[in-house]
Amino acid sequence: MTTSTLSKRLAKFTGSKTSIAYQIAKDLATGENKSYKISGNIIRPVHTSGRGRFTSNLDYTADTCKVLSFLKLKFETGNDSARGGLTGNFIKIITKI
Repeated sequence: MTTSTLSKRLAKFTGSKTSIAYQIAKDLATGENKSYKISGNIIRPVHTSGRGRFTSNLDYTADTCKVLSFLKLKFETGNDSARGGLTGNFIKIITKI
């Protein structure tokens, strides 16, 4: 699949254009990595926010999967954390872009 095809499909997206999931899909379509969540064909949609005891995990896995399904990309989700923690979530893109 070409990046121009992804860009055309992404232009038809009716959801929020400011969401993290949309930004990840936009990075895939343009080939840039402004969200710093893509490495190769693996997306890590979870990051931490805060400092010290006020740290919280922000999980965008489900939202990102919905946007990737809208773009008709094949992907698989998984967790590579040792004890199954939230920050080990990843999405592996199977479709060649």
